[in-house]
Formats: sequence, C-alpha cells, structure tokens
Amino acid sequence: MKFEEFDQYSENMLMAQYDISEIISHELMKGEIREDFLISILESCSEPKPTLVKGTLSDGTNDAGQLDILLCRPHSFLRKLGSQCFVSKEDALCVIEVKGNCTGTDLKKATHKAILIRDLQGERAPLYGIVCYKVALELKTIMKRFGFSFDNENKTYFDNASIPNEVEENWLTIKYPDLDFFISLEEEKKLFLRKYELHQGKFRFVRSVQEPIIQDLFSMIRSLWVTSNQGPVSSTSAPLSQ
Repeated sequence: MKFEEFDQYSENMLMAQYDISEIISHELMKGEIREDFLISILESCSEPKPTLVKGTLSDGTNDAGQLDILLCRPHSFLRKLGSQCFVSKEDALCVIEVKGNCTGTDLKKATHKAILIRDLQGERAPLYGIVCYKVALELKTIMKRFGFSFDNENKTYFDNASIPNEVEENWLTIKYPDLDFFISLEEEKKLFLRKYELHQGKFRFVRSVQEPIIQDLFSMIRSLWVTSNQGPVSSTSAPLSQ
C-alpha cells in the first residue's frame, strides 16, 4: 500500500471530524474539539510523538495571548495549568492557528499575532501560520494576497519574483508577510504555502502541489521536531519569576 494512501486517510479523517463537529452549537467547545483532533493526527506523524500543546507563549514579562496549537522543543519546560500550557518563546518551534472557515479578517488578526510573538524577547522565534478546513476567499484572491499572479492562458499561478532578472517593481506585494505558512484543506482550494528566503532579506511564498496536502504538514512538523535536538536554554530552565 502506498504511503500516500495512509496520508489521504488522515486528511479524510480530519475533514470528516470537521463536518461531524458542525452539529455542536457551542463555538468554543467546537473549536477545542477540532484542535484536539488535529493534535492527535499530527502526533501520529512521528515516534516518539512530537510535543504539541495548547496555551500561550511568554518571554517572562509579556505573553502572546491564547494560541491554538504549539509545537515545543524536546525537553521543554512546560508550565501546565489544566489543559493549557505556559511556554517560553525560546521553547517553541511552531505555532498553528486553527480556523474552521478562514476569512480575510482572520488572516489580518493572525498577522498581528505573528508580530506580537516575534516582538517577545528572545533570540529564537517559532514558525507561525494557519491551518484552515475551509476558507471564505476565492482561490485567486488568496494566491494574489500571497504574491502570486494568474496566467489565464495556462491556467496556472506564478510569482514574478521567481522569474530570472524580473525587476522588483513587478513583484506582487505580499499582504501577509509575517506569516510563515498557510494551509487550506478545502476541496478546490487545497493549498500549502510556505515562506522562503529568495534573496538575502527578501522573502516570498512557494506553493506545494503535492497531494494529499497533509503530507506537507506532516513533513514540516517532523522536520522541526526531529532536527531539534537542543534542550531549553539556561535562561528558561527555571520557573518564571512571580
């Protein structure tokens, strides 16, 4: 059996759980259930399981407010209060915001949250992005906001910045430059957009065309988790001062 079949099964299960959870009218509870199920799916991509928690990030003075899912470094100092964790910014590898039906407002709020996390004190900053089940924007709109043009003749998307010797004035402006990734699982709008450094100090997004989309999400989580062998730095090895 092909590996893709197992990954497609995971993606189908994720979408099925999203549809089933629609019967729950309490929005907060529905969101919590979806986050928990996504965590269980992501935990299946590696053994030992990656450390995925819900809570917030802090530098010991300020915090980033409620965050949906945090991927933590091995041996992180996790300060738990019930189902929530208070995590040092230095101990976080990735932050995932989970959206049922992502809107332009959600993307704008996520950008503000990314800046808030980046501005917390600390040398290391986690990746930050969105995983959404559906998106309340047209595919062309999403792609344009992440810097892609549409070729009407070939029916394909492209980034002018990737064209050799193309002047920067012809590059489309990226509306959400502070996000590191954007993932949509919606049929006909399946997307995995990941930020990369085109030139020194110049960042663009690349679109993965691999399916199922969840393969790229698994790959990103595994890459961050497996290659992170460093424990927490000494400044975060003790509890935060009261």
